[in-house]
Amino acid sequence: MADIYTISRILIGIIILSLAAASDWRTRRVSNVAWLVMGGLGMLLLAIQIYEMDYPYVTFLILPVIAILFFDIFWDREPMVSKGHLSPIPFILHIIALASAIYIILDVGLTREVIQLLSVPAMILVAELFFYVGLLHGGADAKALMALAVLFPFYPIVEGLPMIGYPAGLSGDVELLFPFSFLILMNAAIIQVIAVPLGLIVKNIARGDHGFPEMLLGYRMRTDDVEKKFVWPMEVVRDGEVVLMLFPKRDGNIKSELASLKEMGMDEIWVTPKVPFIIPMLLGFIFSIIVGNLILLIL
Repeated sequence: MADIYTISRILIGIIILSLAAASDWRTRRVSNVAWLVMGGLGMLLLAIQIYEMDYPYVTFLILPVIAILFFDIFWDREPMVSKGHLSPIPFILHIIALASAIYIILDVGLTREVIQLLSVPAMILVAELFFYVGLLHGGADAKALMALAVLFPFYPIVEGLPMIGYPAGLSGDVELLFPFSFLILMNAAIIQVIAVPLGLIVKNIARGDHGFPEMLLGYRMRTDDVEKKFVWPMEVVRDGEVVLMLFPKRDGNIKSELASLKEMGMDEIWVTPKVPFIIPMLLGFIFSIIVGNLILLIL
């Protein structure tokens, strides 16, 4: 059996990710409310758990560290540093967060429990980094990873799960090096890399479209319908010729590109779908709890 904290976290994760996935599928947008609720409930559970597990009282300082880094993402403000100007309030808040984290380490040391607690703000920063370098394309994807990090500072403990166990003696080390939220992200990415091309192959074969390698990345669509769907054109006009772009730019002027294609007489073009990544994250979340580390399974 799982303890009440694990059960609560799993239920919260499944409910909110399911609602977010449905919204992402319909509109390719997810309200910030979903992640604020997930993060807020995660912090509440963590506060209660720190108290009941009789952690040193200084570890309660992890809560303002998490709150500052997590809720700052939803604060509509100017950058901390812009045009040589330093915004004092966010700067002071981040100094408080850093000082609190350092104080915890100096007072308690880098124990297993402290590393697990510090993994939460660390994953928030990792998610932010992944967003800025383009590894996470949507703001909702990054916020989902941050909220999951807050919700799951510890690996969920369910009797008999996950099905894939770690090698003897390595379980604790792996869990410290790869927080549960990071495992969810890895599994979600693998699921997307496998499932999306397979689905596209089946769809294209059924329709008789056998272009390679574009059939692995997209499908053909009427040019007039492109703007109405959640897709990017894979075919563009360059120097008077229609060329195929397997990985189209996501910040291009689609309306202008489509106009050029129509002038070239292109009634149908290859497009690549805007994959709602919250759906793979939901599947990765469930998979991580039941099955475990998909990379170990593949290896």
